[in-house]
Amino acid sequence: MSSGLLIAYVGTVTVLALAPGPSTMLGSAHGMRYGAKGTLPTIAGDLAANSLQMLAAAIGLGAVITNSITAFTVIKWAGVAYLAWVGINHLRHAKSDLADNTSDTTRSPWSRFALGFVTSASNPKAIVFIAALFPQFVDPAASAMPIAIQFAILGVLYLIIDGLTVLLYAAMAGRAAAWLSKKGRVTAQRRFTGFALIGAAGLLSLKGAPSSSS
Repeated sequence: MSSGLLIAYVGTVTVLALAPGPSTMLGSAHGMRYGAKGTLPTIAGDLAANSLQMLAAAIGLGAVITNSITAFTVIKWAGVAYLAWVGINHLRHAKSDLADNTSDTTRSPWSRFALGFVTSASNPKAIVFIAALFPQFVDPAASAMPIAIQFAILGVLYLIIDGLTVLLYAAMAGRAAAWLSKKGRVTAQRRFTGFALIGAAGLLSLKGAPSSSS
């Protein structure tokens, strides 16, 4: 694997990761609610799902998802429904007492991890995307570096870039939350969180099933 090929890969993944998507919207929502540090469990869940998607792509499950519109649809809409439900719950309780955290369904780190995992795992097209992306940057003629190691390097870089991107979104949202809190606009902060979660559900719902020819 040449350095030029690696640089091209990093650039490609970075551009794709920075584009708004379900995971970055979720990162923004949790960044607004819990700050960048509090979003780390969310990011861990996202990366855990990414890792499983890479494994699925490696063992050929991408072809299964591609040829099963039913499986794709069920997985996707289950994630959409869950994200929308959590977002609506935030909006319903936007004006509740600040000391009342019983309505916050993602208050525990484990809940945030689970939501990050569900958001990423509910996008089956990611498996097909990874299966199509990695081979373009693998050099079969590189005898000094087996293909398995090349795939591992690409995978680790993918996780690093994706994780840092979601953290960036969370950090920016966290700064906005701090400003809103100083202005006494906590209700606006909570509404942003709710709408961001619903936005993540909306973006996920737009993920069309991959065609078998792609």
